[in-house]
Amino acid sequence: MTSMWASTIVALLAMALVYIVTVEDMMLQYDIQVISQDTTVEKHLKPYEELLGADYTGYRNHIYRVLTYSLHYLHGDEKHRETIAMALVYHDIGLWTDKTNAYLKPSIDRAVEKVSNEDVELVQNIIYYHHKVTPFHGKNERIVNAVRKADWIDATMGYVHFSMPRRHMKTVNDAISEAGFHMTLAEYAQGKRVHFGDSWKALHPFSSGELEQEDVK
Repeated sequence: MTSMWASTIVALLAMALVYIVTVEDMMLQYDIQVISQDTTVEKHLKPYEELLGADYTGYRNHIYRVLTYSLHYLHGDEKHRETIAMALVYHDIGLWTDKTNAYLKPSIDRAVEKVSNEDVELVQNIIYYHHKVTPFHGKNERIVNAVRKADWIDATMGYVHFSMPRRHMKTVNDAISEAGFHMTLAEYAQGKRVHFGDSWKALHPFSSGELEQEDVK
């Protein structure tokens, strides 16, 4: 009898999981709202325009594509939009500021200088875990995972898509040009832009990152 109940419970849990996944996928089918302009993005990215140089448009567009996918995963819930936008401005910035592929820590360091105290942990986690392949579990995991999945979509040009409909990716890519961003990633991966020989270390999407967990306070 105990075995029968255990089997029944497992079956019910499996059915519930399938239902949740199915509902989530169904909600992604709704039309995607493309975001190509955001006050927070422009405010925080503009100071880096000279440093980014020819990469400015490519990185800016990457930010907007990821922001678009992130909010679609959140089904249009904009409660944390400003925080997400700020985190995205800084999430790869260490590539340029420190000329290193081990860029998570310098990116986080610059972000926390600008963020309010109540949002520090969320911004840190968004940046720290945006390389993570598997789900993040912890505070604000829904938000962190939305951004994580969104970044993987854009960094891999849709090869990793986490159920995002292909037509949505086409809509986003048609509206916000690639502008050489992936060539920039390739050049960092090949070690053409770094100060020292860490060509593959911590470079998205091939590594989980260079930080130890205790570095993220």
